[in-house]
Amino acid sequence: GPSIDVKAIAASIGAKAGITGQYTIDCDKVENLPDMTWTIDGKDYTVPGPKLVIQTAGMCLFAMMAMDMPKPGPAWILGDVFMREYYTVFDYENEKIGFAKAI
Repeated sequence: GPSIDVKAIAASIGAKAGITGQYTIDCDKVENLPDMTWTIDGKDYTVPGPKLVIQTAGMCLFAMMAMDMPKPGPAWILGDVFMREYYTVFDYENEKIGFAKAI
């Protein structure tokens, strides 16, 4: 997402920026992270806070990275964290994307 927005979201949960642009968060805080909701075409898609973190090798990485896109941006890339919660169908022929709660 846009760097200004990702920076603000990361700061609001206590995540710290690393030199690679990834944010880390204290693993003890993960279970208490607030949920995040994206509104797409008028419908809300919520990912539980703890699922916004990737725990690996004793580190907790906040799964958002800043990326400033040129016009017609700004834009958000909804990656694996979002797609674990919402099954995603790409309909290239009709230029549509569909989401459904993953089960």
